[in-house]
Amino acid sequence: MSDFFDNFSRTDWEDFCEIMIRQHYGEDCFWKVPDEDGGDLGIEFFTANGTIFQCYFPDMNVDMKKYKSKIQGKIRDDVKKLKTYESEISKLLDTVVIKQWVLLTPESRSKDLLIYCNKKKKEVIAENISYIDNSKFKVKIETADTYPKAKIYALGVHSKAIDIPLMEVTSVDKSVWEMGNSKFSGNINRKTSNLMGEDSEVFKDEVVTKYIQIEKFLDQLRTDHPDLHDLIGDSARAQLENIKQDSFFESKLGKEFVKKIVDGNREAFDKHAKYMSDTNLQSLSFGYMSKWFAECFMDLSK
Repeated sequence: MSDFFDNFSRTDWEDFCEIMIRQHYGEDCFWKVPDEDGGDLGIEFFTANGTIFQCYFPDMNVDMKKYKSKIQGKIRDDVKKLKTYESEISKLLDTVVIKQWVLLTPESRSKDLLIYCNKKKKEVIAENISYIDNSKFKVKIETADTYPKAKIYALGVHSKAIDIPLMEVTSVDKSVWEMGNSKFSGNINRKTSNLMGEDSEVFKDEVVTKYIQIEKFLDQLRTDHPDLHDLIGDSARAQLENIKQDSFFESKLGKEFVKKIVDGNREAFDKHAKYMSDTNLQSLSFGYMSKWFAECFMDLSK
C-alpha cells in the first residue's frame, strides 16, 4: 500500500474513493448514495454498468488472522443487505441491473479472501434477487490500483496537489556525489564549461544540486505515487526524443538551446499540473535538464 494512505481516516478513504470512481466512470454514469436519512443500504455508490461499491478502511497493522476476519465481516454484513433491503435498493437503482458488488479497500492481502468472495457470490445468486444479473454477478475486492488514471487524478484532488519537499543539498553531498559519479560529473563539468566559459562554476553548482534533488525527488515519487511516477517518466522520455531530434536542426547547441530544453520540459510536465504543486513542476523542468546534462554525452558550445 502506498505511504500516501497511511494517515488516512475512514472518511478520507471514502472521499478519495468517490473522487476516483466518479472520475473513472464519468459523471453521467455515477451515483453516490447519501446515508444521512436512515443509512446507505450497504451501498456507497453505484454505476450505470451495474457495479455496487462499498468502501472500507481497515486497520492494516493487525495480524493476518484479524485482518481477514475484519474484511470477511464487512463483506458478509453488507452483502446480506442486498436481500434484506431488496425493495428499497430496487427503487434506488431504477433500471440499473447489478453485475458485481465491489469492496474498495487500500490493500488486498490474502488469496483466501478471493475464495470468500466466491462463496458470497454463490449465496447472493441463490437468493435470486430481482435487480441482480445472476449469470454475471461477482463479489470482488478492489484497490485504487485497479483504476490507475483515476487514482492519480484523485490523489491530486484529495491532496490539493502533491507537494514533495526537495532535499537540502550540502557541499558535502555534492562532493560525495561527484566522487561516486565520475562520468556524470565529467559530463556536467564539460558542458557547463563549454556553455558558460569562465562563469561556469555557479551554473555547474546549480546543475549538480538540481540533479541530486531530482533523483531523490523521483525516488520519493516512485515510492509514494508510483502511477504518477510512471506518467512523469513517459513525459520525460518523450521530451528526450524531442531534444535529440531538435539538436539535428540547430547550428549551435548553446544557451538558447538549453533554454529551449527547460521551456520544453515545462510544457511537457504542465499536463500533470492538476496532480502536483507548482514548486514540484518547476523542479521537474530544471531537474530533468540537469539529468540531461549529466547523463547525455552530447556536447554544448558557448
